[in-house]
Amino acid sequence: MLRLLLTGWMLALLAGCASPPPPPPDGWQTLAPGLTHRAWAPWQNSDVHALRVDLGRVRVTLSPPGEAGQPLDQMPSRRGALASINASFFDREFRPRGLTVSDSQPWPALLKAPATARDPLLACDTTCTIRFDAPAAPESGWRLAVSGTPWLVRDGNARTAADDASCANLCAQTHPRTAVGLDASGRQLIVLLAAGRRGDLKGLTLAQTAQLMRELGAVQAFNLDGGGSSTLLIGGESRLPRPLNEPALRRVANALHLTPR
Repeated sequence: MLRLLLTGWMLALLAGCASPPPPPPDGWQTLAPGLTHRAWAPWQNSDVHALRVDLGRVRVTLSPPGEAGQPLDQMPSRRGALASINASFFDREFRPRGLTVSDSQPWPALLKAPATARDPLLACDTTCTIRFDAPAAPESGWRLAVSGTPWLVRDGNARTAADDASCANLCAQTHPRTAVGLDASGRQLIVLLAAGRRGDLKGLTLAQTAQLMRELGAVQAFNLDGGGSSTLLIGGESRLPRPLNEPALRRVANALHLTPR
């Protein structure tokens, strides 16, 4: 009997050693130096993922034009990335909406969309900034620029349901989402993705997305392409639940990659 008890105790001890450590109390888990991830449900029937990126330790890059039309998990540029997300809105030829720059080179064919010049964008040289007065051409030194629409947080003020009413389908209805923002210091990039189109899991409105971005510390933020395009790869593996009608990763125009500096 004593031998059986000791054997059971040893097995329990070994099982406990093999168990993964519990998640931290605030839900954030470190993926790499300068990069943390959190997954939670801020509302009933929601599934949200966020990344906090220390831009002093993690570099942001945009996939090149030659990879347009590929799903994220097949883009060669994702190799070595700690995490990757989808980026630009695009047309049927995978031309991105708004000013777009990869590796200091502007994309050759920009989608001519209404109010493109007013689309917010994320631009990076040695640091990153979010511009709501996007120029017609990239500024000197920009190695990356990616545009989206519409704004989510501007100077610390988050959009509301009243703002969403002006674009009912894109804004006020619930969809899977992808968004980016910067904190007040400009040294932390904040990324948010929401799953949706999965039965009771519908997604978020843009006002809800903006509320979460502000709670995460973003003082400037805007919306990237969402719906079936919303994709989060961590270590090359898809981590955002897919829409039930679109289980495979969608082909997209480009992707933002987070790599160690």
